[in-house]
Amino acid sequence: MQYMQNRTVRKPTISLRLPPKLLSEVDDLVGRAHMKSRTEFLERAIEAYVQDLRESKVVVVRNWTEAKARGAIVKYLRRKPSAFVSEICEALGIDFELAFRVVRRLMEDGIVDRAP
Repeated sequence: MQYMQNRTVRKPTISLRLPPKLLSEVDDLVGRAHMKSRTEFLERAIEAYVQDLRESKVVVVRNWTEAKARGAIVKYLRRKPSAFVSEICEALGIDFELAFRVVRRLMEDGIVDRAP
């Protein structure tokens, strides 16, 4: 006697702890979206989140003092005379608020100018 066996590769199983309120929302959405199970919902949600992150730039913001940020920005602008503040933030890992404050002060001190 021969048996037919499903040769589909089983997916690894993971454990997940969720707060009761969030799990209740998941269950509600599973029902409203006519999904088969929580697993289907979570697979879709994780796939969507992974896709979003895959297409995103990850910027690690370092802890800068204003003085060090000022020096780093001036040095960066010597190498690249024209840059958006967002580019500077990304390249150096400086918080946006700090970078804008430092650039504004550099402009007030006449060290940098706004590009036309």
